[in-house]
Amino acid sequence: MHALTERLEVRLPKDTMRQLREEAQQRNATVSQLVREAIETLLVHDSQARIHAAEALFRIEAPVADWPEMEDEIERAHIE
Repeated sequence: MHALTERLEVRLPKDTMRQLREEAQQRNATVSQLVREAIETLLVHDSQARIHAAEALFRIEAPVADWPEMEDEIERAHIE
């Protein structure tokens, strides 16, 4: 694990903080650990999932038009 050198202060509603404390207690972890895990999930895992989804779409090799034509088709479909 990287050295923890930076500090962050976040203000939360009481209910959210209560839920975090309960979850931390159930997991035998600290609230800080849960927050770091959530940030890691957001920054790393979610971006990897988006990359995999984009790669899957590219593998389909579906025919696409240039952007002005596609935009026009989208707008027409939305109006109808």
